[in-house]
Amino acid sequence: MGKEYHDQEHWVKIQDIDVGDTFITRSRVVTRSDVECFATNNGFTLPFFLSERGAKEAGLESQLAPGLLTVSLCVGLLIQSGFIGTVIASMGVDQLRFTQPVYVYDEIRVEAEVTAKKQTSKGNWVCSYKWTVKNQRNESVASGINT
Repeated sequence: MGKEYHDQEHWVKIQDIDVGDTFITRSRVVTRSDVECFATNNGFTLPFFLSERGAKEAGLESQLAPGLLTVSLCVGLLIQSGFIGTVIASMGVDQLRFTQPVYVYDEIRVEAEVTAKKQTSKGNWVCSYKWTVKNQRNESVASGINT
């Protein structure tokens, strides 16, 4: 079991973390503006993303947040937490899963665990980590593995 980090005041360098270390971000409320701006800017023009009424007509509990917005907010929370603030590039996301819907006004946070780390021949660091987005009920709503 590694160290546990909670919302650092400074960015953590990959060379200073170990496999097994975990990062837990602060939580963030998904706002109506988040959903509507993301949906319209990215062409997610389905009615259940754009209004409460559209969501109700589709049989949903409330206005739905697009899954890719959840991933975007996840990355933002990880950057703000100090974990991936020094990343130069993302090499990919594997095993991306959306396990529960995220609705407007849900409160989400991210838990991430370092699963691998190595230094390249050029001196750069490559790190893989699995992450889980959880809602206010501590339910997993999305997960994946980033490199």
